[in-house]
Amino acid sequence: MMLWPICDDHGRTRAGSRMLARTLFPYDDGEEGLVRTTGSDVSAWLDELEGENCIRRYEVDGSQYLEICNWLKHQKIDKPSKPQFPDPSGTTRDTSATPREDSSLEGKGKEGKGRETSEKSPSGESRKRKTSVPANFGISDRVRKWASERGFTRLEERLEHFVGQARAKGYAYVDWDEALMNAVRDDWAKLGNAPQASPASLPELRA
Repeated sequence: MMLWPICDDHGRTRAGSRMLARTLFPYDDGEEGLVRTTGSDVSAWLDELEGENCIRRYEVDGSQYLEICNWLKHQKIDKPSKPQFPDPSGTTRDTSATPREDSSLEGKGKEGKGRETSEKSPSGESRKRKTSVPANFGISDRVRKWASERGFTRLEERLEHFVGQARAKGYAYVDWDEALMNAVRDDWAKLGNAPQASPASLPELRA
């Protein structure tokens, strides 16, 4: 619910974890005994919300956004304003007249009577459960390709920090590759997250 006030009338907002940490916890500055809320804390929180189908995160033109699931079930907006953020398809069309709720995501009660455990993914496969960090978790070809395309380096160091953080705090994810990519993007390891230009993007030097 903390996200609702910063969403537009269509249930969307930016999803940069460090930006959200500053916006949602402006006075949590680590002084007078307060515990500072970091971007990695918010990123882990968003992972949990997404795993519970409370939000969906997506990327448009290199920027991160999120959308509240079943927004129009929770909010009644008589005259919604023009969308401030693109939807997952990359457009800013007005979706207020065409709610995208999926009744299969909601159930009754708890312990197996809530969200359907057999919910289907876009590929038609049954939704997987969250697990703790795999014992043999490493940098997959998928992650290496993703990092190379975006210019992220020092993957081994980032992996080591990510795994240590996940084990220390008991994080659980459905897709550990995706979680690692989020951690790299949000610079959990504090190694500097300004992507370096990949060789293919460097201008050709002429004699």
